[in-house]
Amino acid sequence: MKTQLPVFLVLVSAIVASSVVGAEPVAVGDGTCLFLDDRFIAEQSGLKRVWHQGKPRPEVAIQATESWEKWPHLWGSVIRDPKDGLYKMYYESAIMPRREGPGRTTSFTCYICCAESKDGKTWTKPKLGLFDDLGSTANNIVVTDAEFAKVFIDPLETDPSKRLKMFAYIMRPYPYPDGGQGECLLSSGDGRHWKFESGFNKPGYAKPEQGDFTDSQTFLWDPVAQLYRAYVRTFAKSHVAEKKDGRRRAIGVTECRVLNKNWTPIAHVLEADAQDDAKAVPLGKDPAKAEWTELYSMPFFNYGNHYLGLLSILYFIDGSDFNGGGDLQLTFSHDAKQWHRHPERQTLIAPSNAAPELFPTYIQLSPPLELGDEMWMYYAEANGAHPIAPFEKAVSQIRAAVWRQDGFVSLDAEGKGNLTTQPLLFAGKQLRVNCEGAVTIACLDEHGTPLKKIKPQTLKGNSVSQSVAWDLSKHTGKPIRLRFDLEKGRLWSFRFAR
Repeated sequence: MKTQLPVFLVLVSAIVASSVVGAEPVAVGDGTCLFLDDRFIAEQSGLKRVWHQGKPRPEVAIQATESWEKWPHLWGSVIRDPKDGLYKMYYESAIMPRREGPGRTTSFTCYICCAESKDGKTWTKPKLGLFDDLGSTANNIVVTDAEFAKVFIDPLETDPSKRLKMFAYIMRPYPYPDGGQGECLLSSGDGRHWKFESGFNKPGYAKPEQGDFTDSQTFLWDPVAQLYRAYVRTFAKSHVAEKKDGRRRAIGVTECRVLNKNWTPIAHVLEADAQDDAKAVPLGKDPAKAEWTELYSMPFFNYGNHYLGLLSILYFIDGSDFNGGGDLQLTFSHDAKQWHRHPERQTLIAPSNAAPELFPTYIQLSPPLELGDEMWMYYAEANGAHPIAPFEKAVSQIRAAVWRQDGFVSLDAEGKGNLTTQPLLFAGKQLRVNCEGAVTIACLDEHGTPLKKIKPQTLKGNSVSQSVAWDLSKHTGKPIRLRFDLEKGRLWSFRFAR
Protein backbone atom coordinates (compact mmCIF):
# COMPACT_ATOMS: atom_id res chain seq x y z
CA MET A 1 0.00 0.00 0.00
CA LYS A 2 1.42 3.39 -0.95
CA THR A 3 2.01 5.82 1.95
CA GLN A 4 0.06 9.08 1.64
CA LEU A 5 2.07 12.23 2.48
CA PRO A 6 0.44 14.87 4.72
CA VAL A 7 -1.17 17.63 2.65
CA PHE A 8 1.04 20.40 4.07
CA LEU A 9 4.17 18.45 3.08
CA VAL A 10 2.90 18.02 -0.48
CA LEU A 11 2.39 21.78 -0.65
CA VAL A 12 5.84 22.41 0.80
CA SER A 13 7.43 20.23 -1.85
CA ALA A 14 5.64 22.11 -4.62
CA ILE A 15 6.52 25.56 -3.27
CA VAL A 16 10.20 24.81 -2.67
CA ALA A 17 10.69 22.95 -5.93
CA SER A 18 9.17 25.80 -7.93
CA SER A 19 11.19 28.64 -6.40
CA VAL A 20 14.56 27.64 -4.97
CA VAL A 21 15.82 24.66 -6.94
CA GLY A 22 19.57 24.84 -7.34
CA ALA A 23 20.22 26.90 -4.21
CA GLU A 24 23.73 26.39 -2.84
CA PRO A 25 23.78 24.52 0.50
CA VAL A 26 24.71 26.53 3.59
CA ALA A 27 27.27 24.78 5.79
CA VAL A 28 26.07 25.12 9.41
CA GLY A 29 27.92 22.25 11.12
CA ASP A 30 26.73 21.98 14.71
CA GLY A 31 26.67 25.73 15.36
CA THR A 32 23.67 27.77 16.45
CA CYS A 33 21.60 29.31 13.64
CA LEU A 34 19.92 32.62 14.47
CA PHE A 35 17.39 34.48 12.32
CA LEU A 36 19.26 37.78 12.18
CA ASP A 37 18.50 37.96 8.46
CA ASP A 38 17.27 35.59 5.71
CA ARG A 39 20.55 33.71 5.36
CA PHE A 40 18.97 30.36 6.28
CA ILE A 41 15.50 31.04 4.86
CA ALA A 42 14.25 30.05 1.41
CA GLU A 43 10.54 30.71 1.93
CA GLN A 44 8.51 32.16 4.77
CA SER A 45 4.98 33.35 5.40
CA GLY A 46 3.09 34.81 8.34
CA LEU A 47 6.23 35.47 10.41
CA LYS A 48 7.55 38.73 11.84
CA ARG A 49 11.18 39.26 12.81
CA VAL A 50 11.35 40.74 16.31
CA TRP A 51 14.56 42.11 17.88
CA HIS A 52 14.85 41.76 21.65
CA GLN A 53 16.65 44.14 23.97
CA GLY A 54 18.54 42.89 26.99
CA LYS A 55 16.67 43.32 30.26
CA PRO A 56 18.69 45.21 32.90
CA ARG A 57 19.05 43.49 36.24
CA PRO A 58 17.66 45.61 39.09
CA GLU A 59 20.83 45.33 41.18
CA VAL A 60 24.13 47.05 40.34
CA ALA A 61 27.10 44.70 39.98
CA ILE A 62 29.95 47.20 40.48
CA GLN A 63 29.73 50.67 42.04
CA ALA A 64 32.37 53.16 43.12
CA THR A 65 32.56 52.04 46.74
CA GLU A 66 36.35 52.25 47.21
CA SER A 67 38.88 55.09 47.13
CA TRP A 68 40.56 53.73 44.00
CA GLU A 69 37.27 53.38 42.10
CA LYS A 70 36.32 56.53 40.22
CA TRP A 71 33.95 56.28 37.30
CA PRO A 72 34.12 52.45 37.09
CA HIS A 73 33.20 51.25 33.62
CA LEU A 74 33.39 48.02 31.70
CA TRP A 75 35.94 48.56 29.01
CA GLY A 76 37.12 45.05 29.72
CA SER A 77 36.30 41.37 29.52
CA VAL A 78 34.14 39.08 31.65
CA ILE A 79 35.15 35.42 31.44
CA ARG A 80 34.75 32.14 33.26
CA ASP A 81 38.16 30.72 34.11
CA PRO A 82 38.01 26.91 33.71
CA LYS A 83 41.07 26.46 35.94
CA ASP A 84 39.42 27.64 39.17
CA GLY A 85 35.79 27.87 38.02
CA LEU A 86 35.57 31.56 38.92
CA TYR A 87 34.02 34.27 36.79
CA LYS A 88 36.41 37.20 36.42
CA MET A 89 35.50 40.74 35.44
CA TYR A 90 38.22 43.14 34.30
CA TYR A 91 36.82 46.62 34.63
CA GLU A 92 38.39 50.04 34.52
CA SER A 93 38.54 52.90 36.98
CA ALA A 94 39.38 56.42 35.79
CA ILE A 95 41.32 58.49 38.33
CA MET A 96 41.21 62.22 37.71
CA PRO A 97 43.88 64.58 39.13
CA ARG A 98 43.85 64.44 42.96
CA ARG A 99 46.05 65.13 45.97
CA GLU A 100 47.84 62.07 47.29
CA GLY A 101 49.83 63.76 50.02
CA PRO A 102 51.86 66.89 50.80
CA GLY A 103 53.15 68.31 47.55
CA ARG A 104 52.00 65.34 45.46
CA THR A 105 49.14 65.41 42.95
CA THR A 106 48.36 62.69 40.42
CA SER A 107 47.72 63.31 36.76
CA PHE A 108 44.86 61.54 35.00
CA THR A 109 45.32 57.77 35.03
CA CYS A 110 43.36 54.53 34.94
CA TYR A 111 43.47 51.27 36.84
CA ILE A 112 42.46 47.84 35.57
CA CYS A 113 40.65 46.08 38.42
CA CYS A 114 39.48 42.49 38.77
CA ALA A 115 36.24 41.40 40.44
CA GLU A 116 35.44 37.73 40.98
CA SER A 117 32.27 35.68 41.23
CA LYS A 118 31.34 32.07 41.92
CA ASP A 119 28.02 32.24 40.04
CA GLY A 120 28.53 35.04 37.49
CA LYS A 121 25.96 37.19 39.29
CA THR A 122 27.32 38.34 42.65
CA TRP A 123 30.77 39.93 42.62
CA THR A 124 33.52 40.48 45.18
CA LYS A 125 36.58 42.75 45.01
CA PRO A 126 39.54 40.76 46.35
CA LYS A 127 42.28 42.64 48.19
CA LEU A 128 45.27 41.51 46.12
CA GLY A 129 48.16 43.52 47.57
CA LEU A 130 49.72 44.14 44.15
CA PHE A 131 49.68 47.91 43.59
CA ASP A 132 49.64 50.95 45.84
CA ASP A 133 46.84 53.48 45.86
CA LEU A 134 46.84 56.25 48.48
CA GLY A 135 49.40 54.36 50.54
CA SER A 136 47.64 50.99 50.59
CA THR A 137 47.81 47.83 48.48
CA ALA A 138 44.56 46.44 49.93
CA ASN A 139 42.75 46.76 46.61
CA ASN A 140 41.78 44.74 43.50
CA ILE A 141 44.05 46.55 41.03
CA VAL A 142 45.77 44.08 38.68
CA VAL A 143 47.39 46.51 36.21
CA THR A 144 48.13 50.14 37.04
CA ASP A 145 48.32 53.12 34.71
CA ALA A 146 46.46 51.14 32.07
CA GLU A 147 43.07 50.75 30.42
CA PHE A 148 41.06 48.71 27.89
CA ALA A 149 41.63 45.20 29.31
CA LYS A 150 40.92 42.66 26.56
CA VAL A 151 41.27 39.27 28.27
CA PHE A 152 40.83 35.85 26.70
CA ILE A 153 41.93 32.26 27.20
CA ASP A 154 44.53 31.41 24.57
CA PRO A 155 43.85 27.84 23.36
CA LEU A 156 47.15 27.65 21.48
CA GLU A 157 49.31 28.53 24.49
CA THR A 158 51.27 25.56 25.89
CA ASP A 159 52.77 27.36 28.90
CA PRO A 160 50.27 27.24 31.83
CA SER A 161 51.72 30.45 33.25
CA LYS A 162 50.71 32.28 30.04
CA ARG A 163 47.35 30.63 29.29
CA LEU A 164 45.46 33.91 29.83
CA LYS A 165 46.23 36.81 27.52
CA MET A 166 45.42 40.48 27.94
CA PHE A 167 45.87 43.28 25.46
CA ALA A 168 45.83 46.57 27.39
CA TYR A 169 46.74 50.17 26.72
CA ILE A 170 49.64 51.00 29.07
CA MET A 171 49.66 54.73 29.78
CA ARG A 172 53.21 54.96 31.22
CA PRO A 173 56.23 52.63 31.17
CA TYR A 174 55.81 51.79 34.88
CA PRO A 175 55.41 48.99 35.97
CA TYR A 176 56.92 47.46 32.85
CA PRO A 177 60.46 48.87 32.58
CA ASP A 178 61.24 46.64 29.59
CA GLY A 179 59.22 48.87 27.31
CA GLY A 180 55.58 48.34 28.11
CA GLN A 181 53.82 51.44 26.87
CA GLY A 182 50.97 51.94 24.42
CA GLU A 183 48.99 48.88 23.32
CA CYS A 184 50.70 45.87 24.90
CA LEU A 185 50.29 42.11 25.24
CA LEU A 186 50.35 40.70 28.79
CA SER A 187 50.03 37.12 30.05
CA SER A 188 48.94 35.41 33.25
CA GLY A 189 48.44 31.98 34.75
CA ASP A 190 45.93 32.94 37.44
CA GLY A 191 44.21 36.06 36.07
CA ARG A 192 45.62 38.21 38.89
CA HIS A 193 49.35 38.47 38.27
CA TRP A 194 50.15 39.81 34.81
CA LYS A 195 53.50 40.16 33.07
CA PHE A 196 54.56 42.06 29.97
CA GLU A 197 55.04 40.01 26.79
CA SER A 198 55.40 42.52 23.97
CA GLY A 199 53.99 45.58 22.35
CA PHE A 200 51.19 45.24 19.80
CA ASN A 201 52.73 44.49 16.42
CA LYS A 202 50.21 46.71 14.75
CA PRO A 203 49.89 46.21 10.99
CA GLY A 204 49.41 48.92 8.41
CA TYR A 205 46.05 49.99 7.05
CA ALA A 206 44.68 48.60 3.81
CA LYS A 207 44.02 52.24 2.91
CA PRO A 208 46.56 54.47 4.69
CA GLU A 209 44.25 57.49 4.70
CA GLN A 210 41.91 55.56 7.03
CA GLY A 211 44.55 55.07 9.72
CA ASP A 212 45.90 57.13 12.60
CA PHE A 213 46.86 56.86 16.27
CA THR A 214 44.40 54.73 18.19
CA ASP A 215 44.02 53.72 21.82
CA SER A 216 40.88 51.63 21.37
CA GLN A 217 41.10 48.04 20.15
CA THR A 218 39.72 44.58 20.96
CA PHE A 219 41.16 41.09 20.44
CA LEU A 220 39.73 37.58 20.43
CA TRP A 221 40.30 33.97 19.48
CA ASP A 222 37.95 32.77 16.72
CA PRO A 223 37.30 29.03 17.29
CA VAL A 224 35.57 28.58 13.92
CA ALA A 225 38.23 30.10 11.69
CA GLN A 226 41.00 28.99 14.09
CA LEU A 227 42.74 32.35 14.14
CA TYR A 228 43.04 35.55 16.16
CA ARG A 229 40.99 38.59 15.21
CA ALA A 230 41.12 42.20 16.31
CA TYR A 231 39.07 45.33 15.95
CA VAL A 232 41.34 48.31 15.33
CA ARG A 233 40.01 51.83 14.95
CA THR A 234 39.88 53.34 11.50
CA PHE A 235 38.74 56.77 10.37
CA ALA A 236 36.12 57.75 7.81
CA LYS A 237 35.59 60.98 5.93
CA SER A 238 33.03 63.24 7.57
CA HIS A 239 30.87 66.01 6.18
CA VAL A 240 30.80 67.63 9.63
CA ALA A 241 32.93 70.78 9.36
CA GLU A 242 33.63 70.98 13.09
CA LYS A 243 35.37 67.58 13.11
CA LYS A 244 39.11 68.10 12.93
CA ASP A 245 40.81 66.96 9.71
CA GLY A 246 37.42 66.06 8.19
CA ARG A 247 37.30 62.53 9.62
CA ARG A 248 35.54 60.59 12.35
CA ARG A 249 36.17 57.33 14.16
CA ALA A 250 35.06 54.08 12.50
CA ILE A 251 35.60 50.30 12.64
CA GLY A 252 38.35 48.16 11.09
CA VAL A 253 39.40 44.52 11.50
CA THR A 254 42.57 42.47 11.15
CA GLU A 255 43.54 38.84 11.81
CA CYS A 256 46.55 36.55 12.29
CA ARG A 257 47.33 32.85 12.72
CA VAL A 258 50.09 33.26 15.32
CA LEU A 259 49.23 35.64 18.14
CA ASN A 260 50.54 39.15 17.56
CA LYS A 261 52.50 38.18 14.44
CA ASN A 262 51.80 38.93 10.78
CA TRP A 263 48.48 40.66 11.27
CA THR A 264 46.70 41.30 7.96
CA PRO A 265 46.34 44.93 6.81
CA ILE A 266 43.58 46.66 8.77
CA ALA A 267 40.42 46.67 6.65
CA HIS A 268 37.81 49.39 7.13
CA VAL A 269 34.41 47.66 7.61
CA LEU A 270 31.88 50.02 9.23
CA GLU A 271 31.28 53.74 9.62
CA ALA A 272 28.56 56.11 10.82
CA ASP A 273 26.00 57.41 8.35
CA ALA A 274 23.17 59.94 8.10
CA GLN A 275 20.84 57.64 10.04
CA ASP A 276 23.28 57.70 12.95
CA ASP A 277 23.70 61.48 12.76
CA ALA A 278 19.93 61.92 12.86
CA LYS A 279 19.85 60.31 16.30
CA ALA A 280 22.31 62.92 17.64
CA VAL A 281 20.53 66.03 16.33
CA PRO A 282 17.58 66.05 18.81
CA LEU A 283 20.01 65.85 21.74
CA GLY A 284 21.71 69.19 21.05
CA LYS A 285 20.98 72.36 23.00
CA ASP A 286 23.21 74.90 21.28
CA PRO A 287 21.91 75.71 17.76
CA ALA A 288 25.24 77.28 16.88
CA LYS A 289 27.10 73.96 17.27
CA ALA A 290 26.76 70.75 15.29
CA GLU A 291 25.78 67.29 16.44
CA TRP A 292 27.09 64.12 14.82
CA THR A 293 27.87 60.47 15.54
CA GLU A 294 31.05 58.39 15.65
CA LEU A 295 31.47 54.62 15.92
CA TYR A 296 33.75 54.39 18.92
CA SER A 297 34.45 50.67 19.24
CA MET A 298 33.03 47.28 18.35
CA PRO A 299 34.06 44.23 20.35
CA PHE A 300 32.89 41.16 18.49
CA PHE A 301 32.84 37.40 19.00
CA ASN A 302 31.82 34.15 17.37
CA TYR A 303 28.30 32.96 18.17
CA GLY A 304 27.48 29.67 16.44
CA ASN A 305 27.26 30.38 12.72
CA HIS A 306 27.57 34.14 13.23
CA TYR A 307 29.79 36.93 14.40
CA LEU A 308 28.08 39.36 16.73
CA GLY A 309 29.39 42.87 17.37
CA LEU A 310 28.62 45.16 20.30
CA LEU A 311 28.87 48.65 18.85
CA SER A 312 29.61 51.57 21.19
CA ILE A 313 28.46 54.86 19.71
CA LEU A 314 29.43 58.39 20.65
CA TYR A 315 26.99 61.22 20.08
CA PHE A 316 28.83 64.51 19.77
CA ILE A 317 26.41 66.97 21.31
CA ASP A 318 27.05 70.68 20.89
CA GLY A 319 30.48 69.77 19.54
CA SER A 320 31.55 67.66 22.55
CA ASP A 321 31.72 63.94 23.30
CA PHE A 322 32.24 64.50 27.03
CA ASN A 323 28.92 66.04 27.90
CA GLY A 324 27.30 64.25 24.97
CA GLY A 325 25.59 60.90 24.95
CA GLY A 326 26.26 57.37 23.83
CA ASP A 327 24.56 54.17 22.81
CA LEU A 328 25.06 50.42 22.39
CA GLN A 329 23.81 48.58 19.33
CA LEU A 330 24.03 45.04 17.96
CA THR A 331 25.80 44.27 14.67
CA PHE A 332 26.29 40.94 12.95
CA SER A 333 28.33 39.33 10.22
CA HIS A 334 28.67 35.93 8.55
CA ASP A 335 32.38 36.29 7.76
CA ALA A 336 33.71 38.95 10.20
CA LYS A 337 34.28 41.25 7.21
CA GLN A 338 30.91 42.45 5.95
CA TRP A 339 28.82 43.78 8.84
CA HIS A 340 25.10 44.48 9.13
CA ARG A 341 23.07 46.53 11.58
CA HIS A 342 19.59 46.64 13.03
CA PRO A 343 17.38 48.39 10.46
CA GLU A 344 16.21 50.98 13.00
CA ARG A 345 19.45 51.05 15.04
CA GLN A 346 17.66 49.83 18.16
CA THR A 347 19.52 50.22 21.46
CA LEU A 348 20.91 46.86 22.54
CA ILE A 349 19.73 47.15 26.15
CA ALA A 350 16.39 48.42 27.43
CA PRO A 351 16.36 51.42 29.81
CA SER A 352 16.91 50.59 33.45
CA ASN A 353 14.03 51.47 35.75
CA ALA A 354 16.51 51.49 38.62
CA ALA A 355 18.62 54.27 37.03
CA PRO A 356 16.60 56.07 34.33
CA GLU A 357 19.00 59.02 34.34
CA LEU A 358 21.87 56.83 33.07
CA PHE A 359 22.34 55.30 29.62
CA PRO A 360 24.37 52.31 28.32
CA THR A 361 27.84 53.27 27.16
CA TYR A 362 30.37 50.41 27.03
CA ILE A 363 29.96 46.65 27.33
CA GLN A 364 32.07 43.60 28.06
CA LEU A 365 34.66 42.75 25.41
CA SER A 366 33.81 39.04 25.44
CA PRO A 367 30.94 36.66 24.60
CA PRO A 368 27.87 36.48 26.85
CA LEU A 369 27.99 34.37 29.99
CA GLU A 370 25.76 31.32 29.67
CA LEU A 371 23.95 31.08 33.01
CA GLY A 372 21.24 28.41 32.92
CA ASP A 373 18.74 29.25 30.17
CA GLU A 374 19.92 32.86 30.07
CA MET A 375 22.70 34.95 28.56
CA TRP A 376 24.22 37.65 30.76
CA MET A 377 26.30 40.56 29.54
CA TYR A 378 27.72 43.26 31.78
CA TYR A 379 27.79 46.87 30.66
CA ALA A 380 28.55 50.33 31.96
CA GLU A 381 25.77 52.87 32.38
CA ALA A 382 26.71 56.48 32.91
CA ASN A 383 25.56 60.09 32.60
CA GLY A 384 28.18 60.76 29.92
CA ALA A 385 30.09 58.81 27.30
CA HIS A 386 33.21 60.13 29.06
CA PRO A 387 33.41 61.58 32.59
CA ILE A 388 31.48 64.83 32.44
CA ALA A 389 32.88 68.03 33.93
CA PRO A 390 33.15 68.74 36.77
CA PHE A 391 34.37 65.22 37.56
CA GLU A 392 32.53 65.15 40.88
CA LYS A 393 29.25 64.99 38.93
CA ALA A 394 30.36 62.13 36.69
CA VAL A 395 28.50 58.88 37.41
CA SER A 396 29.25 55.42 36.05
CA GLN A 397 28.45 51.93 37.29
CA ILE A 398 28.27 48.38 35.97
CA ARG A 399 25.08 46.37 35.59
CA ALA A 400 24.08 43.11 33.89
CA ALA A 401 21.61 42.78 31.03
CA VAL A 402 19.89 39.44 30.48
CA TRP A 403 18.56 37.67 27.39
CA ARG A 404 17.03 34.27 26.82
CA GLN A 405 19.58 31.85 25.33
CA ASP A 406 19.94 32.78 21.63
CA GLY A 407 17.49 35.55 22.44
CA PHE A 408 18.65 38.47 20.30
CA VAL A 409 15.99 37.97 17.62
CA SER A 410 12.95 35.75 17.00
CA LEU A 411 10.46 34.95 14.25
CA ASP A 412 6.94 35.35 15.64
CA ALA A 413 3.61 34.06 14.36
CA GLU A 414 0.50 35.78 15.72
CA GLY A 415 -1.61 33.14 13.99
CA LYS A 416 -0.18 30.60 11.57
CA GLY A 417 3.24 31.04 10.02
CA ASN A 418 5.85 28.90 8.35
CA LEU A 419 9.32 28.87 6.87
CA THR A 420 11.45 26.52 4.81
CA THR A 421 15.20 26.73 5.09
CA GLN A 422 17.83 26.78 2.42
CA PRO A 423 19.62 23.44 1.92
CA LEU A 424 21.78 22.88 4.99
CA LEU A 425 24.97 20.87 5.41
CA PHE A 426 25.13 19.87 9.07
CA ALA A 427 27.18 17.82 11.53
CA GLY A 428 25.57 15.55 14.08
CA LYS A 429 22.53 13.35 14.33
CA GLN A 430 20.01 15.35 16.36
CA LEU A 431 18.11 18.59 15.78
CA ARG A 432 17.51 20.95 18.70
CA VAL A 433 15.14 23.91 18.52
CA ASN A 434 14.70 27.00 20.68
CA CYS A 435 11.01 27.83 20.45
CA GLU A 436 7.76 28.74 22.18
CA GLY A 437 4.20 27.63 21.45
CA ALA A 438 3.33 24.89 18.96
CA VAL A 439 5.93 24.27 16.25
CA THR A 440 5.74 21.40 13.76
CA ILE A 441 9.02 20.50 12.06
CA ALA A 442 9.51 18.44 8.91
CA CYS A 443 12.70 17.26 7.21
CA LEU A 444 13.02 17.62 3.42
CA ASP A 445 15.68 16.76 0.91
CA GLU A 446 17.57 19.53 -0.89
CA HIS A 447 14.88 19.73 -3.58
CA GLY A 448 12.09 20.17 -1.07
CA THR A 449 10.73 16.61 -1.14
CA PRO A 450 9.77 15.27 2.31
CA LEU A 451 12.01 12.50 3.58
CA LYS A 452 9.61 9.59 4.01
CA LYS A 453 11.46 7.84 6.83
CA ILE A 454 11.68 10.97 9.00
CA LYS A 455 8.26 11.84 10.32
CA PRO A 456 7.26 15.41 11.16
CA GLN A 457 7.41 16.25 14.85
CA THR A 458 5.41 18.80 16.84
CA LEU A 459 7.06 20.60 19.77
CA LYS A 460 4.96 22.34 22.40
CA GLY A 461 5.78 24.54 25.35
CA ASN A 462 8.71 26.85 25.95
CA SER A 463 12.28 25.55 25.88
CA VAL A 464 15.64 26.91 24.78
CA SER A 465 16.74 23.48 23.52
CA GLN A 466 13.98 21.00 22.65
CA SER A 467 15.20 17.81 21.01
CA VAL A 468 13.45 16.54 17.90
CA ALA A 469 13.03 12.74 17.94
CA TRP A 470 14.98 12.10 14.75
CA ASP A 471 18.19 10.25 14.01
CA LEU A 472 19.83 12.23 11.21
CA SER A 473 23.15 10.37 11.25
CA LYS A 474 22.54 8.81 7.80
CA HIS A 475 22.06 12.28 6.33
CA THR A 476 25.22 13.89 7.68
CA GLY A 477 27.14 15.38 4.78
CA LYS A 478 24.03 15.52 2.61
CA PRO A 479 21.98 18.72 2.11
CA ILE A 480 18.59 18.80 3.83
CA ARG A 481 15.96 21.46 4.39
CA LEU A 482 13.86 22.06 7.46
CA ARG A 483 10.23 23.17 7.42
CA PHE A 484 8.86 24.96 10.50
CA ASP A 485 5.09 25.47 10.90
CA LEU A 486 4.09 27.71 13.80
CA GLU A 487 0.75 28.46 15.35
CA LYS A 488 0.82 31.36 17.78
CA GLY A 489 4.44 30.49 18.35
CA ARG A 490 7.90 31.94 18.36
CA LEU A 491 11.06 30.52 16.80
CA TRP A 492 14.40 31.67 18.19
CA SER A 493 17.04 29.35 16.75
CA PHE A 494 17.98 25.83 15.77
CA ARG A 495 21.14 23.77 15.75
CA PHE A 496 22.32 20.24 15.13
CA ALA A 497 23.93 18.20 17.92
CA ARG A 498 26.49 15.46 17.66
